[in-house]
Amino acid sequence: MIRLLKISGFSLISIVVIFIFNYLLLERLIIPDPCYYHSHDATKIFDLFYELTASEGYHPTPTKFNLIITLITGAMSGLLFGLKLTNK
Repeated sequence: MIRLLKISGFSLISIVVIFIFNYLLLERLIIPDPCYYHSHDATKIFDLFYELTASEGYHPTPTKFNLIITLITGAMSGLLFGLKLTNK
């Protein structure tokens, strides 16, 4: 029971860390100037992870696919890290 709680805790912490990494570092590296897309077309891969909505002034915002991939990546890395640390 304690092992399950530890693994769940590692997964939760890892999800939070991956979301912070995605929004504070990765997004800033991929999109240094959000206004660039006012006059330039986005690629298909960019459109898969970001959308340009009128409510955001046509600045890139993460899609649901981006959020799901980030969540899965965080959960899997936390699960693997938790299993490795709590291995007897």
